[in-house]
Amino acid sequence: MVRKIYQLNETILHLPIVDISEEEKRYIRIVDLDSGKQFAEFRIGLAAENADFYCPLYLNELAGHVVELSCKDESAPDDLFDSIIVGGEMEERTDLYPDLYREEGRQQVHFSPKRGWLNDPNGLVYVNGEFHMNYQHNPYGPTHGAVNLSWGFAVSRDGVHFKEYPDVIRPWDMQTSIASGSAIVDENNLSGYGKGTVLAAYTALANRIFDERKPVGTRGQMLMYSTDGGYSFQYFEKNPIIPSSPTQGWRDPKILSMEDGSLCIAVYEKYEGKNCVSFYSSNDCVNWTFRSRTMDLYECPDLFEMTAAESGEKKWILYGGNGMYRVGTFENYAFTQIGESHYLDYGSATYAGQTFNSHPDKDSRYHMAWMRDLSQSWHYNPDDEKHGLAFSQSMSLICRFTFHDTKLGYRLFRVPIEAFSALRKKEAKVMEGSVGDRDEYDRKACVIPLEVPGDAEITIDAQRFVCLLVNGSGFTYYPDTGILQFTSQKEYRLTTKGVFRVRIVTDAKSIEFFICDEISATFSNVEKEKALTIESEAASWKCSLWQLESIWKK
Repeated sequence: MVRKIYQLNETILHLPIVDISEEEKRYIRIVDLDSGKQFAEFRIGLAAENADFYCPLYLNELAGHVVELSCKDESAPDDLFDSIIVGGEMEERTDLYPDLYREEGRQQVHFSPKRGWLNDPNGLVYVNGEFHMNYQHNPYGPTHGAVNLSWGFAVSRDGVHFKEYPDVIRPWDMQTSIASGSAIVDENNLSGYGKGTVLAAYTALANRIFDERKPVGTRGQMLMYSTDGGYSFQYFEKNPIIPSSPTQGWRDPKILSMEDGSLCIAVYEKYEGKNCVSFYSSNDCVNWTFRSRTMDLYECPDLFEMTAAESGEKKWILYGGNGMYRVGTFENYAFTQIGESHYLDYGSATYAGQTFNSHPDKDSRYHMAWMRDLSQSWHYNPDDEKHGLAFSQSMSLICRFTFHDTKLGYRLFRVPIEAFSALRKKEAKVMEGSVGDRDEYDRKACVIPLEVPGDAEITIDAQRFVCLLVNGSGFTYYPDTGILQFTSQKEYRLTTKGVFRVRIVTDAKSIEFFICDEISATFSNVEKEKALTIESEAASWKCSLWQLESIWKK
C-alpha cells in the first residue's frame, strides 16, 4: 500500500490526472486521521508524471486536520502521491489551470464544470433568491465512466451567470455512486430542522466498476438536509427512506410539496418487467408510503402543477428523461393522463431535464436539461480525438415554461428566461432578403453567417414551405398546416398561424432554436463557424444578429 500524510493548513489538493481507461485507474482512499473516519474514496487516473490536466480535491470540511491518502493497488508506484500540489484556488493557479473557462471548445453562454464530466441536472431548487443547480459530476475525468459520481454544485442569482462550488454530495466508499435526484425547500418544517431547511433526495447507486459480476442495482432512495441554504448537507438518521433490493435499478427521486402540506416523491421503477414511475407520500420525511404507479415512463421523472394562461384551469405535468410530457390530474397521489404526450424539446441533444422547485413564480416553471455534446464519449475511448480534455458536457439555458389550453389541446411553451437577453452586445446587425421566385417558384437558398456565441431573431413571411438549417440541423415549416418537421425526425404542429418567428442561440458546441415562443429544438454541433441556411420556393425574411458576452468572468 502507498500512503501519504497531509496536515491540512490549506484544504485544496491539486491532483495530476492522466486520461486513461476505467480499468487502468486506481482507487484512492481519503481518511481523516483525527477522527479515524473515511472521508471519501475515488477511482482516478492519478499520474506520478506526465499529467494531462489537474483537478482540485476539496477538503474544506477537514481544515486543520491530518489526512491520509492511500492506494492499495500493488502496482502503484511509491511516488504516486508526490506530484500532488497543495494550496491555491483554481483561478489563482494559472500554472495548473491555464485559460480557465476560455479553453478550446468551452461553451461560453451555457454552464459547464471547470473540470470533469457533467450529465443530468439534480437538486434544482430556488433558495433565497438563487437558482441552485446540482448535477451528475465525475470531478476527476472527462467521461462518465460509472465512477466517482457526485452532485456538482453551482449557484446563479440571475439564472445566467453561475458560480461553481465544490461538490456538495460525494461518494463515501468505492461501492456507491451519488445518482440523480431532486431538492425542495421544507416550508412546513416536516423535517424538524426548521422552516426553510433544504431537503435533497437522491439514489445511492451501486458502482458498476466495483464488482462487474453483480447486477447494477441501488441501495435505495436517500434523503439529506441542509440548514445553511443548500450549501452543505447532512444525512437523515433513517436511510434509505425508500429501500430497494440490490438487483433493482430504481432511481431518480423527484420530491415535491403537496397542497395539504405533505411531501410526495416520484421514483423511476420497474413493475412486472416494465418501466414505470411510482409515487410515495410522507408527513414526516422519515416514513414513506407507496401510493400508486404510472406505467411507461423511463428515468428522471418530474411532476408539477401549472395553471393554463387562457382559462385559469390547473393541471399536472408528468414527464421522464426523454422529455416526453403528459398533462393530467394528480389526485390521491395518482396521475391520470389527459390527451396525447408531447416533447419538451424537438431536437436531439437534451436529456433528463428538470424544473426548479420552490420558485415563487406561480404562473411558470423554470427548466434546465443536460445538453449532450454527442461528439464526446460516455466511456473512455482511446481513439477519441478529444482524448485528454479536462472537461466535458454542458447544460441547456434555463428556460421558462408556461401552460396553455389551445385549440389543439394542452401545451407547454418553452422560451429562454428574459435575463439571457442581457448578454447581447451593443446594437443588432440587421439583414433582410428573400428566397425563391414568387412567380416561377424556383427553389433557392441564402446563407447567413451566425455569431458564436450568438443570438439571432428571424421573422419569415413564407408563401410555401421554408427550410431552416444551421450546419445541417433544423426543420422545415409548412405554413398551410403549421407543421414543423425536424431533422431529429420529430414533428410538431404550431397552435397558431401568422407571423413566423425563430430565435437561434449558438455556442461552441450547440444550436438552440426557439420557434414562435412555443417550442425549442436543441442540437449538438462542434463546428467553430455556424451559418443559417434559409431555403424556400417563396419567402422573405428579416434577421437581427447579436454577439453574446461570455457568462464567465475574465
